[in-house]
Amino acid sequence: MEYFPPGRVVKVGDRRWRRYLITDSLGQYWAGEDHWTDEPARAALFCRRVDALAVCNHHCLGGCQVDTFKVTVVLTATAGHWSHTELMRRLKRHRLFAVGGPPGKDGILLEILPGTLKKVKP
Repeated sequence: MEYFPPGRVVKVGDRRWRRYLITDSLGQYWAGEDHWTDEPARAALFCRRVDALAVCNHHCLGGCQVDTFKVTVVLTATAGHWSHTELMRRLKRHRLFAVGGPPGKDGILLEILPGTLKKVKP
């Protein structure tokens, strides 16, 4: 069974008209004004991912006021053990972590952005 966080930001649309919406593990969509809907057409759309993340953090992680930070994560693995493609696939599958407790309370929600993965040259 794949784990889904209480709320996550999903990219919709094409390159010319990219938008973001919030969905939960039950398949519902954030419709704004403190309610959820089963219909994706009624979902609140956000122009910027950072705005959708702020709303998601506030409404999906216990209603606490939270800050969102962007971070680069450096991964070190045994030489030759992982190919770039294998590592990228694994990071896409397991990219969200709660560190130190429930996110929005005492802990931190850490999201690894696999699209930023670059091999460091010695």
